Amino acid sequence: MRLQIKFAIYNALSKALIIAAFGAALPVVVEKIVYNHIDKRLIARSERVLKIIQRGGINDIIAEQDCSFESYSILKEEFVAIRPILSTEKIPPVQVIKNEEWNIEGENMNHRIIRKPFVYDNQLYELNIGEGLGTVDQLKSTISQFSLWMMIGVVLLSIFIDLGFVRILLRPFNNIVTNKLQRTISPTSFNFSPVRSSTYEFNHLDKSINDMMQKIRDAFLIEKEFISNVSHELQTPISILQNRLENIIVDSDGKLPEEVTMKLIDSQRTLTRMSKIIKALLLISKIENDQFIKNESVKITELIDEVIEEIEERLHQRNIQLVKQFYSDYTFLPCNRTLLFTLFFNLVNNAIKYNKEGGSIIITTQKTENNFIVEIRDTGIGIEQSQVKNIFDRFKRLNQSSAEGYGLGLPIVKTIAAFHQIEIKVESQVNVGSAFKLIF
Repeated sequence: MRLQIKFAIYNALSKALIIAAFGAALPVVVEKIVYNHIDKRLIARSERVLKIIQRGGINDIIAEQDCSFESYSILKEEFVAIRPILSTEKIPPVQVIKNEEWNIEGENMNHRIIRKPFVYDNQLYELNIGEGLGTVDQLKSTISQFSLWMMIGVVLLSIFIDLGFVRILLRPFNNIVTNKLQRTISPTSFNFSPVRSSTYEFNHLDKSINDMMQKIRDAFLIEKEFISNVSHELQTPISILQNRLENIIVDSDGKLPEEVTMKLIDSQRTLTRMSKIIKALLLISKIENDQFIKNESVKITELIDEVIEEIEERLHQRNIQLVKQFYSDYTFLPCNRTLLFTLFFNLVNNAIKYNKEGGSIIITTQKTENNFIVEIRDTGIGIEQSQVKNIFDRFKRLNQSSAEGYGLGLPIVKTIAAFHQIEIKVESQVNVGSAFKLIF
C-alpha cells in the first residue's frame, strides 16, 4: 500500500476515533446538564407548591380529590401529585430526585421525579413533581445520530483532502525516485540536478542520494577504465604467446615428443579462451562507454533469420529443432545492427548450449498494444529460481558443470539491451527450460 494512502487512512481513522469518543461522551455530558437543569426546576417548583400549601390551599384540594391530588399537563410531560403518607409506610428521606416510570391514565411514561415529604396540619404528605424525559431521550438519540453521520462525513472528506495534500507533500520524493533512480540506465547517466523542496527531509535525502551516486559513478568509471586498460594490455602478450607457440609447433617439424606437442596445443586453447574473454570485456566496456553509434534500422525477423543461418550447423550437431513463430515484424530504429546480431546470437547460442539432446527452441514474435516482443524459449536444463537474478552478472555460468561458456554471454546481452533500451524478462524452470523475452 502506498505511503500517501496509509497516511490518509491513519489520519481519517484518528479523526474518526476522536469524533467517536466525543460523540460517545457528548450524550452523557448533555444528559447530566439537562438533568441538572430539570432538578433545579423541580426543586423550584416544589418550593412554590409548598408555599401555596402553607397558605391553606391544600384543604380544598384534598377535600375535592378524596385526600389526594394529581394534575398533569395536556401532553402528560409534567405532573404534580400530593398524597398522604399512611402510618404504616416508611417515612421517606427529606428529598429524593430520580428517574421513574409514572402511570398516567394507564400509560407508563419516563419522568424525572422529585419526592418531597412535608407536614401540613399534623398530617404527613408526599409531594411528587415530575417532568417527562422523552425530550431528553430524543435529544440523546439525535446527538448520537448526528455524531455518527459527522464521523462518516469527516472520514470521507479527510481521506479525500489528505490524499491530495500528501500527493503534493510527496511530490519532491516522487521526483527524486523518478528522475534519479528509475530513469537511470547506468551510473554514467546519473542526474545530479537538485530537486526543489521546502521540506528539510527531502532536501537531505536528495543530497544524500547525490553523494551516493557520485561515489558509485566514480567507482564505476574507475572499474570500466581498469577493465578497458587491462584488456588492451593483455591482448598483446596473449597474441605474442599464441604466435610463439604456433611457431614452435610448426618449426619442430614433428621432432617434439607427442606429449609436449599436446601440452603446447592445450596452452594455445587456453590462450584462445583468454582472448575471447578479453574481447568480450572490451565489447562490454565499449558499449558502456557509448563507443558504438546507433544510426541503423533493422527488421527484427530478418536479423533473427541471419542468426539462425549462422548457427544452423550447431543445431544439426545437437539434433535440436528450431521453430519460428513470427506472427508480426518490427523495424527497430535507431539501432546498431552488429550489436543486435550479437544479442540474438548469444541468446540462441545459449539455448543450444544448455538444451537437451534432441530438444527444441521456439522463437516467437508478436505485437501488443504498446510493445513488440521477441521470445526465445528452449527445452533445456533450466535455471534455479534463486539464480535467475544473477544470470546477467559477469562470470556467472548458467551451468556450473559445463565446460562451455565463460560467464560473459548474458552480460553482453544485458549490456546491448540496455544500450538499446530493450527490457529483458526471464522465466525458467529446472529440467523444463527457459524463456527470454525481449520487449521493444
